[in-house]
Amino acid sequence: MSAKETFTYSSPLLPGEIRLLSLVPSSPTLNFRLITSPLSSPIPYLALSYVWGVPKASSDPSAPTILIDGQLFIVTPNLHSALTSLLTPELQSGLPIWVDAVCINQLDNLEKEDQIKQMDQVYRNSERVIVHLGDSPDPETAKAVQQLRRIGKKVWDADAFILREADMQHWPTFDHLDDQPEERRKRVAIRDKIFKMIKKERGGVTWPRPKIPASAALDLFHRPWFGRAWVIQELVMAPVHDRGDGGCVFAVGAERIRWEYLWAAHLFLCLWFMSEAKSIGNAKTYLGKLIAFGVYVRRTGMFPRAFSARAAQTLGLRKKYLQGELGLRMKDLLLQLYVGDSGGLLGCRDPEDKINALRGMASDGEMLDKFMTPGANWEDVYTSLARYLYEQGDLGFLGLCRQRSPRLPSWVPDWSQQLRPPWLGYTGDMGMPLYNAGGGTKVEVLARGENGRILVVKGYALDTIQDVGSLWVSDLADDFNWESAKLRIDDIDRFLSISQRYVPQNARWRIITADKEANDVAQQRRATSVAQESFTRLESAARSYDPGSGSLGAWFFTYRNVLMSLYGSRAFISNKGYVGLCPGTADLEDTIFIPSGSHCPYIIRKQAVPASASNAEERWTLLGEAYVHGIMDGELELGAPTWAITASMFSLA
Repeated sequence: MSAKETFTYSSPLLPGEIRLLSLVPSSPTLNFRLITSPLSSPIPYLALSYVWGVPKASSDPSAPTILIDGQLFIVTPNLHSALTSLLTPELQSGLPIWVDAVCINQLDNLEKEDQIKQMDQVYRNSERVIVHLGDSPDPETAKAVQQLRRIGKKVWDADAFILREADMQHWPTFDHLDDQPEERRKRVAIRDKIFKMIKKERGGVTWPRPKIPASAALDLFHRPWFGRAWVIQELVMAPVHDRGDGGCVFAVGAERIRWEYLWAAHLFLCLWFMSEAKSIGNAKTYLGKLIAFGVYVRRTGMFPRAFSARAAQTLGLRKKYLQGELGLRMKDLLLQLYVGDSGGLLGCRDPEDKINALRGMASDGEMLDKFMTPGANWEDVYTSLARYLYEQGDLGFLGLCRQRSPRLPSWVPDWSQQLRPPWLGYTGDMGMPLYNAGGGTKVEVLARGENGRILVVKGYALDTIQDVGSLWVSDLADDFNWESAKLRIDDIDRFLSISQRYVPQNARWRIITADKEANDVAQQRRATSVAQESFTRLESAARSYDPGSGSLGAWFFTYRNVLMSLYGSRAFISNKGYVGLCPGTADLEDTIFIPSGSHCPYIIRKQAVPASASNAEERWTLLGEAYVHGIMDGELELGAPTWAITASMFSLA
C-alpha cells in the first residue's frame, strides 16, 4: 500500500445533506473528490446499487483502494470492480455518484441512522440508478447481455408493460377478462406477438445454436445481487423516466441493459422454455419424450435448469410499483419479500437490516423510528415490529412463528429466516380470508412487561389435545412420501372413529388438506368436489402405489402441492372429540386457543411456573396454527350470550 494518508471524513453531514463521489476531471484512475449536496435540491448525480461482498483486512497489502481528496480509501473488491467498470462512460460523463459505503461514514452510527431514513429519496432523486451485477468473464456473458437487450426491447415495445400479475396467472387464455373484451383483446395481441418471437428465436429442430446463449443468460439471474434485501428498495425507488424507461440500468462488465428490457427478456425466456418443455409433457411415449427433450436442449442451447424465482420477483417488484400494484405498508412488504416456499432467502449482514431495508419503501416506515434506534439489537427490533403489526388488528402473523430463533418470544416472526407461508393462508382466490373461526369477535391485544416481550391476547380456550398422529414429512422440495400419506389417512380415520362429532365420510377428505384446495392458477380456496375426487384417487394410490405403474396425471400435482404445503403438521383429536391438524411440536394436553377476531385457532402450551414464584401469572408458548374441523366458519358463535366458554386474557411469552 502507498505511503499516502488514509482517508478521514472532515466533518459530519448536516441534516438533509448527502455526500457524492466526483471523478477528478480527465483522471484515468479511481481518483475522486468528495462533495456534499442538499438532498432536497441536489446537483444531478448517479446512484450505485451493488453487493458489498467480503472486505479485505486493512493490513492486507492487496486490499483494493481508491483515492479521495488525495487520501487512500480502502474499498471491497466488489466496489472496486463496480467503480472500475463505470469509469467509462458513466463517471467520465461528469456526473458524481452516490455510493453507500463511501458517502456514509460507516463508523458513525448516528449518521448511518439518519442516512438510512432517507435512502429512498437518495435513489428516487438520482438521475439514474446503476446496478452492478458483476464482471463479464467471457464472450458468452457479453453476448447474453446483448441478446437479452435485443429481445427485451422487442417484448417491451410489444406493450408487455401492461401485463399484470393476474394476467400471468391466467396466461395464455386471459379468461379472467371475459367480461372486459377490449382488455382481453390487448393481452391476446401481446401474447401472439411474443409467441411469434419465440417461434422465430427457436428456429428449426436441426438449428445448431440458438441466438440467445441460454445458460449464460440464466447465470446472470443467479448472480448475488438478486439475493440481497437492500437492493429491493434501490431498484423500486429508482427514478421514473417515461414508464420507467432508463431510470435503472444494469451493468455487466462493459455491457448495459435497462431494467425494463431485462424484465421483458426474463419474461420471454420463461415463456419460451415453458413452451419447449410443454412439448416434452405432451409426448405420448417414452421415446417421444426423449426426442422432444433432445429438441428442447438443441433449441435452447442448454440442459433444463432452474429459473431464479428470486430474480423474477425482484425485477417484477419495480413493475408492480410503477403500476400501483405493490402494497407499500410494512406488513405487505414483509409478506411479499420474506414469506414463501420459493425464491430463497434475501440476505443481509445484520438481522435488523431485513427491516431497515424496507424502511424507505414502507408508507408506515416512520413508525420504525420509535424502536430502531442506534445500537438496538435485532431481537428487540423484531419484537417491537411484531407488537406494532398485532396492534393494527392483524393476528395472521401468528401463523409465521413456527420457525424462529429461541431468542425471540414465541409470538414474534423471525425475519432473519425465509418463512414458510401460514398453513391456513391469508386470503382465498376471492381476496377474502379462507376461514373465520373467530367470527363475530374483535381482536384485542396488549403488549407489556419485560420490554414488551409479553403479548396479552383475548381469546377462548376451546379444548385440550387428547392424542396426536404421525408427522407429515413431505416437503415441497422433496419427493412425495406415500407412506406418510397413508399414515395421515389412517390417523384421521382412527380419530374420526372415536369422535361423535362428524360424519366420517364427509370429514376425512376435508381434514387431510385443512378443507382447502388450489384452483388452476395455484390460488387457494376452500375445498370442493374437486378435492373430494382427488382424495379418493390419493387414497387408492397410497394403499396400492407402485412407482413403476405410470403417471398419476395432472390432478395429482395440484393436490400434492396442497398436501405438501402442510409440511410439519400432524392430525389430532381433542378431549371433546374435535379432530383436525396441528403443529408437529404439539402434544397431549396442549390447548386449542381461538384469539378474538382470528381467522383460525392456534395451539398454545402452558409454561412451567418456577417453584420460587409466588402469584405468578400463567404464561403460554405459541406453537402454531391449527385446523379444527367444524368450527372454521364461525359455527361456535364466540361471544354470543349462549356460548358456554367466556373469553380470557392469555399471556403469550
